[in-house]
Amino acid sequence: MSQSSTTSASAEPTKPLPLPFVDRTDDYDGECAEYHARTRREQRMCALLNAVRDKPNWARKWRDAEIRAKLTAEMKEAAAATSWPVPVVGRFRRVDSYASDDDEDEVMDDDEQRDRILEGPMPDADFAYVLKELDWEAENQPMLAGTDGVFALDEAVPKDVLTALVQQVHGLLENVPDHRKDWHPRSNNQVLDLVHPSLYPLVYGRTRVLDAPMLNLDDWRKFISGGAPKPAGSYTDKIFRQYMFLSEQFQWLPSDFAVDGEGKVAIKSYINNLHPEWHAALYPTLARVFECALPLLERVLGQVATPTPMRIDPDPYEWYDSYDEDDTENNQYASWDDWYENRVPNLPDPADEFDVAGHSFVPYSLRGRTLKVITKLANIHLTPSNPTYPGGSWHIEGMLNEAIVATALYYYDVDNITESHLEFRTGVKPPEYDQSDDHGISFAYALYRDGPLVQPWGHISARQGRMVAFPNMYQHHVAPFELADKSREGHRKIVAFFLVDPSSPIGEEVVSTSRVPPQQADWIADAWAKDGQFPLAAGQQLPREMIDAVVKKIDGAMTLDEAKELRLELMDERTSAVGEIEELAYSGATYNLCEH
Repeated sequence: MSQSSTTSASAEPTKPLPLPFVDRTDDYDGECAEYHARTRREQRMCALLNAVRDKPNWARKWRDAEIRAKLTAEMKEAAAATSWPVPVVGRFRRVDSYASDDDEDEVMDDDEQRDRILEGPMPDADFAYVLKELDWEAENQPMLAGTDGVFALDEAVPKDVLTALVQQVHGLLENVPDHRKDWHPRSNNQVLDLVHPSLYPLVYGRTRVLDAPMLNLDDWRKFISGGAPKPAGSYTDKIFRQYMFLSEQFQWLPSDFAVDGEGKVAIKSYINNLHPEWHAALYPTLARVFECALPLLERVLGQVATPTPMRIDPDPYEWYDSYDEDDTENNQYASWDDWYENRVPNLPDPADEFDVAGHSFVPYSLRGRTLKVITKLANIHLTPSNPTYPGGSWHIEGMLNEAIVATALYYYDVDNITESHLEFRTGVKPPEYDQSDDHGISFAYALYRDGPLVQPWGHISARQGRMVAFPNMYQHHVAPFELADKSREGHRKIVAFFLVDPSSPIGEEVVSTSRVPPQQADWIADAWAKDGQFPLAAGQQLPREMIDAVVKKIDGAMTLDEAKELRLELMDERTSAVGEIEELAYSGATYNLCEH
């Protein structure tokens, strides 16, 4: 196998990685989009690629000649279909309070429509290119999974680590009295939060932040109530002014994950809402899980820095046959109008040879540095009385405050649910066009005048034991699923790692738990109750009730009730931000065929 398919990574960052927190509504040249629009033909090619690369251990199977022949026959049958509906993202239409009741353009349309222009069977050249691409990727990029830019491993974590994770999560986080279970607000008692960054976040003007970081995981006790509140807006203006979507209220708190040159991980600061002593066993286990995510994240960032090239690159100025003036015996104008209205773009075939250079990239090294990582553990539970998960909204992770550049998800326990998909879409650059050629652009790309510059980007299945990583430039959502056997319960359990941008000053300004003494009032009270030098009664043990009362009064402490109230405020803020990001960075960026 080639260097790119191994677990090593040696690329050094040459420029900051892209973040999605930008306004694209006036970006007529597409400078803020990382991806070129795909033609209909390429989208169809990508659907075939997606179908194969979504299979468990697809590359190993593809390298087996017998299995390859069987899969090729299945693909050939799919390629022979004469009608292939192209998913089209619906127009963005505001639904907020300032939209006028009589402004029909201000009503949210369906997220996705179906465009059914008949195209006939897939051209042989397109199908041949798909086979060449799979041949090369099976040897050189076997972790590529589902759609372009997404990477995955099946049976990603060693069995002993998986066993430890399941047992520790159950014993330490799940096996608690019902009144202590934290069902995510507004989730219809389906999403159980075990560790979630929205609880006890950094609150500007309240949360105390140290000038210098704590160096070790065990140092947190020494700095309780230390530091000073971080005011809102205390960012380096020259760094942040080119971006949008900066919270003035909250920031999720990442932890420091130290990665050595071999990819071994040590968690150096507490994971927010995972106590370093009560839940101590989970720390080395989660470090091992992140080690398995590391090569996937390195490939995601490597591909973000070098996006997959277009497989079909048409010339909009040359894609029509010329008008035949000799074919106009009776009515020249009628004939010309008929030709003009019914002409169809001729798109070129993909190259005869697979574009090895264009698809090659070097993984982006995350070794030998300390990363900022936000950790989440959550379960979706379905019951016979509550059997259907409706799916999630389209979103990216976090706001500019967190500067999340990529996500890794580990589906470690999936039981009794129908197939679950994580679906993607992304903003694209406006294709070049000849003046007012609405028809040609819509036929070639399934993009429409004043429609969003967003295209569906495929999916990946959430399978037991699968680890998936993808860039935060992709909007994503969980598609609906339900119980497979309606007579018994089912669930889907994940560990999520959100990687803070390691490439730029923006990520450097994100505050981690190494600089934030724990805010959890029960953590502080427990630490002081065990401290023989408790500052208010040296050498004398105070009753726990008195310690709890004192802790509630100190700066830097936050009770669970306060944290839950603030979580609702954070959720409201992030829900609003999702709408703003959708309007300004994704579906609100529209394709306008203005005159040149």
